[in-house]
Amino acid sequence: MKRLLLLPALLLFALPALAVSPEDAQLDIACLREAYPGFILNVKNGSGGAILLETSTGETIVYDDGKAKTLKEELENADIEDSMRRPFPLEPDRPHLTPEPEPGRIRSMPLLKALYGHDKPAVLRNVTRMPLANESIQAHKRLQKALNALQAELKPLLAARPDLAKYCKSMGCQYWRVIAGTSRLSPHSFGIAIDMNPKIATYWQWSGMKRHPQQDSYPGEIVALFEKHGFIWGGKWPHYDIMHFEYRPELICKARRLRAAQQRPVLQKPVQRKPAPRKADFPAPHED
Repeated sequence: MKRLLLLPALLLFALPALAVSPEDAQLDIACLREAYPGFILNVKNGSGGAILLETSTGETIVYDDGKAKTLKEELENADIEDSMRRPFPLEPDRPHLTPEPEPGRIRSMPLLKALYGHDKPAVLRNVTRMPLANESIQAHKRLQKALNALQAELKPLLAARPDLAKYCKSMGCQYWRVIAGTSRLSPHSFGIAIDMNPKIATYWQWSGMKRHPQQDSYPGEIVALFEKHGFIWGGKWPHYDIMHFEYRPELICKARRLRAAQQRPVLQKPVQRKPAPRKADFPAPHED
């Protein structure tokens, strides 16, 4: 079992992201291991208080660089901790969030590239056609198990609820491109994001930043089913993307564990602990 010294990163920038707590680091790394079995081989300290992950691809990627960042800096150059800090709201919760804490819109490109491929040819070598609803999509092979499980429940749902079928048409997934107005790769580039019928779903750049009725009316049965199998829904962002479902199982894992912890009865008064610097234990990966 590794013991890591987490140094505080108390830097004063505009809208800074604070140093990760040992408990959050433990939770994040446990969820990464659950989401991507066998991917993380080791956790170690880096320079400047950074926490590094050694992966099965032979790469070492940054979990936490120990730096405070503005929201813009997180969007442009996020580490894994930045991408996981904001808990994703699970169904039936659809809170009216402010534009700043948008869980899932911040992505760690080093993590995505290590998982799915560093360039277009590498990604395309691992893209295959998979059935979804009554159609099929081109998605990354890493999604095969999740999409098979999703399909096994989605088909009966659509058979029982034909009124939902219109939401599951004209679907698209892998398409190598950057996000409009940025230089950042879209998750569609990696074959991990699915657009569900753009003919009836809207996008914030088309409709403005005002909360859209579809953010509340989009069928919860579909959203909950996608969440169950590791996908977040872009309809919960202030910069909403109603058609967008993105495979981020580590975020769903964290949201579930936090929800379970909130529902767990408190049997005794929590122990008061001193703030960082502190040590955190990272359990070894399970062998199953």
